[in-house]
Amino acid sequence: MKKAGWSLILVAAMLLPVAVVAQAQQEKVYRVVVVLSGGAFYETIDGLRVGLKQLGLQDGIRLNLVIRETKGDAKAAEETAKNFEKENVDLLYTTATSVTIAARRATAEIPIVFCAGADPVDLGLVESFAKPGGRLTGVFYRDTDLTAKRLEILKEIVPKLRHVVTFYDPRRADKVIR
Repeated sequence: MKKAGWSLILVAAMLLPVAVVAQAQQEKVYRVVVVLSGGAFYETIDGLRVGLKQLGLQDGIRLNLVIRETKGDAKAAEETAKNFEKENVDLLYTTATSVTIAARRATAEIPIVFCAGADPVDLGLVESFAKPGGRLTGVFYRDTDLTAKRLEILKEIVPKLRHVVTFYDPRRADKVIR
């Protein structure tokens, strides 16, 4: 009986690594690609990592987080999104409106979560805030929506202000003030 007990313990000890490997093989490892234009957008990745960790998804454990910077180049964003869709990644996370527009244009199947600076409903990225529909969803910060208010506050601070110069790229539809 004593011998049989030790045999069972030995067999269990030998099978434990096999069971652990089998369980690890069954757990899905999610591939998430972050496509960003660079600069300050790296801060959104820090928030993304914190949020994913709170959900139990930590980079390198059940999640592979791949980061691609496009340096503001819409063509590079399109090419990046197209290539990763071919690789069947689970999700694209885009960090600028221009990158989101490029990723949507370049892909047909992959879900996209965005963090954008222009109204996604106005741009046709989603149907509505309540029901985005399709394969895109996300959040937006009222970047371009606040331009007029910023000018109003500037005028209050400097009442004698007569001229203001602002720069924007007219080729970027997401930055045109409506």
